Amino acid sequence: MNRLQRPRKDFFLVFALGVGLLIWPEGLLGAARTDPAEPYKGLREATLRYIALGTPDDLLRLREALETTEQEIVRLRLEIAPEKQEQFVEKQKRLTELRDRLAESQALLQLFESSSREITKNQLDPSSAKERELLRKELSSRNDDLRKNIGELEKEIRSAQTEYLRTLEEERKALALLLAVRREWLLAEYQGLSGCTTDDRPCLARKVKILCRLAPLFPSGSRAPILILLEEASGRLNVGSGSTSSLCDYLRHDFAP
Repeated sequence: MNRLQRPRKDFFLVFALGVGLLIWPEGLLGAARTDPAEPYKGLREATLRYIALGTPDDLLRLREALETTEQEIVRLRLEIAPEKQEQFVEKQKRLTELRDRLAESQALLQLFESSSREITKNQLDPSSAKERELLRKELSSRNDDLRKNIGELEKEIRSAQTEYLRTLEEERKALALLLAVRREWLLAEYQGLSGCTTDDRPCLARKVKILCRLAPLFPSGSRAPILILLEEASGRLNVGSGSTSSLCDYLRHDFAP
């Protein structure tokens, strides 16, 4: 064994030990402690339909769903209206309309008062003076009503956004837990194949497929150990050179699950 190989072998031993500590036995017991009657509690129906657990590429969609939920949370905290949420779109449209009407009504009242200053009451007959006062009161009352409606709608939108944010945060926790549980299952399955021999291609292929499924379940900055193990296992499988993504795609279609 040369000097370059020894550090890698030592790394594999340390990583394997870390995996063993993660999944045995507290990791699996921790996953089992989740309520079996409500395994997806906190997930919205649309999210459940999107991830479609148990179908091809479900783990990729699971990771994407978590990232999408996190992005929605950031948008809400920045007070940016949620996308593709009709309840918020309609209310925001209504709020914009009310604000435009208030701006128009305020401008009209300002013009009316500016014009009125050029004509004193003494220059108007009683009937005209009365009509002027009624118009002023009508404009002022309309402005007050619009301000009240705007305030109520703003309060309603804030309340709905607060509730939606709570829903998103619950979903983020549920998705993160689901990801963690799936990671532990796959790590335990990988550990069970530790006795693969060099000539046992189905076993080696299974190891590589597990690593391919594990990769998207970790943040990109934490995938180095998986990529190293993937390189080692694919080298033993001897399927030729190529990128990790192309290798994973090849194994997905050419080896049984």
